[in-house]
Amino acid sequence: MSDEADELVGIADVSARIGLAPDTLRYFERQGIVPSPRRDSAGRRRYTTADVELIRMLVHLRETGMPLADIAQFTGADDRVTDPAVLRLELLTAHRRRVQDRREELDRALDVIARKIADYSDRISGSPERLDRPDCTIAFSAQGEGPLLFLVGAPAGRAGFAALAHELAGRFRVVTHDPRGIGASRVVPGMAAPTPEALAADLAALVDRFTGGPALFVGTSGGAVTLLELARRHPRLVGRAVLHEPPLVSLLDDVDLTERAAAAFAAAESDPQRAVQEFFDLSAAGHHTGPDERPSGHMTLPELPAEELDKNRYFLGRMAGPTVFYEPDIEATRGLPVALCAGALSHHQMARRATHALAGRLGLPLIDVPGNHVGASAVPAEFARAMVPLLGP
Repeated sequence: MSDEADELVGIADVSARIGLAPDTLRYFERQGIVPSPRRDSAGRRRYTTADVELIRMLVHLRETGMPLADIAQFTGADDRVTDPAVLRLELLTAHRRRVQDRREELDRALDVIARKIADYSDRISGSPERLDRPDCTIAFSAQGEGPLLFLVGAPAGRAGFAALAHELAGRFRVVTHDPRGIGASRVVPGMAAPTPEALAADLAALVDRFTGGPALFVGTSGGAVTLLELARRHPRLVGRAVLHEPPLVSLLDDVDLTERAAAAFAAAESDPQRAVQEFFDLSAAGHHTGPDERPSGHMTLPELPAEELDKNRYFLGRMAGPTVFYEPDIEATRGLPVALCAGALSHHQMARRATHALAGRLGLPLIDVPGNHVGASAVPAEFARAMVPLLGP
């Protein structure tokens, strides 16, 4: 019996295995994108297992947008290459960077789409409900049936959680709200600054609006910091809380990072575009990094529209500083039903580093969940599936 590695198959079999039409395979061969296979005595193409795997790789590269000229070099159809292994490594490294850049662009686009989904949902279902506070009004929405679950962000509000709320509404009564100064909870004269203390007080009032007892919470980014303050001030309200990547620079012994963050926040009022760029670079929150990867260097962001600039004047100029420099009360949090998680693609990024430090102080494991820092909005279905067991029975 011949070894499976030596098996020769025809073009129809390759087509069925790979999912490319025979005419497409012939076209790639004519264009020099794949090497010509051997032929039998009747002139029919005969592909080895190695040929099939090379074509399979070609399909993956093509689906991720690698130029055909680069694919031709990668597959070895370009016989002018003296060291194919070195060239293939260079081609794949360059292409990975292009794919990562594209994925980061798509994440930003998904964030905009999520906001529009929330806008149109409001138009269809009516305006959000309102909670009057002493110095402002908080907009909130609720959907689904089941245990009460609050999704908490800062600056993320109802728009940022629209897709995740939809995914979780089959199991929970999901409540989302716009933190003070965000979305429909607009800035008003005399409103107190959006510190973790003020945001936690708003959240406590919202929880009381629904129930006088404990509830479930998922907090992402600044929302996880809000939950730390809620747990300190109102532990009775916390049935269980999942904290995803609280960006606590205060827990990192990193003077350079602290100074860069403070400089970005200070620039927000006069030059929000520069502030956004600087905070993006230092946080690396838009990147996708596994355990053996570090965020790439500076990546220039596109010019932000006026609306986004105004939002970041507020977020980076007023909300972000008190959030990232917040000092959590470790003893008050210890023993509460809290789970800490971070993106499986957030390694070596600011927020994951901070969450790792918090986990060490609390003596809790750091649980990997899908996506990066913005996984809740970028991969909502996968993120939702990871949240359900963490919220417990």
